[in-house]
Amino acid sequence: MKQRGNLFKQLIILFIGYGFLSLGIVLTKRADLGMNAWGIFHQGLAEQLGISFGMVTIFLGLIILAFSVWLLKTKIGIGTILNVLVVGIIIDLFDYLITFVPSTIIEKVNLLLVGLIVMTFGRALYISASLGQGPRDGLIIGLHKVFNLEIKYLKPAIEATVLIIGYFLGGTVGFGTIVIVFSSGYLVQGYFKILHYNPKTAKQTQIFSSTNK
Repeated sequence: MKQRGNLFKQLIILFIGYGFLSLGIVLTKRADLGMNAWGIFHQGLAEQLGISFGMVTIFLGLIILAFSVWLLKTKIGIGTILNVLVVGIIIDLFDYLITFVPSTIIEKVNLLLVGLIVMTFGRALYISASLGQGPRDGLIIGLHKVFNLEIKYLKPAIEATVLIIGYFLGGTVGFGTIVIVFSSGYLVQGYFKILHYNPKTAKQTQIFSSTNK
C-alpha cells in the first residue's frame, strides 16, 4: 500500500509538472521571439508537415524513444512513456485555450519571461517525480553510454544540430532563443533546490528493472 501511495504521489507530481511545462512551451511559442532548440525543431516540422506543434512533439518523441530503446538500449521509466504520449496533447490544449496574441515588444518579452519561468519549473517538477527522464534526455544519455562521449559536449552538439535544422524548416530563432538557452539550466537547478531534489543522487524508476538508476 505504501508503494502504491508513493507511486500515486509521484504521478500527481509528474502530471502537474507536465502541465506547467506545456503551458510554458505554449507561452514562449506565442511570444514569437524564439524558442529553445527542440522547440524550434518542432515548430519547423509543424510548419512543413501542416500539423500541430503538439502532434509533432508526440510523433518525434515516439521516434526518438524507439531509436533509443532499440539501438542504444536506453532504460526508460513510466514517466518516459507518459512524457511522449501526454505532453503534446496538453500543449495543443493550451494552444487552443489561450487566445492572447501579444502585439507589442513589451508584451512579447513579458510573455517570453513568464513562459520561461513556468516551463523550467514544470521541467524541474516532472524530473523530481523520479519516474524516468524524457525521451530527448534519454537519447543523450544513450549516446553517451554507447559512444562514450561526454554529455557536456554531446548535449550542445545535438541541440545546435536540431536548432539549425529547425531554423531552415521555418522555426523562429531570435532573442528569446538566447535567453532560454543561457538561463533555463540555471532556473531548473534553482527549482531543484527549492524542491529539495538532487539530480546527481536521485534515482529514476525504470521499467523492467529490479533496480533504479
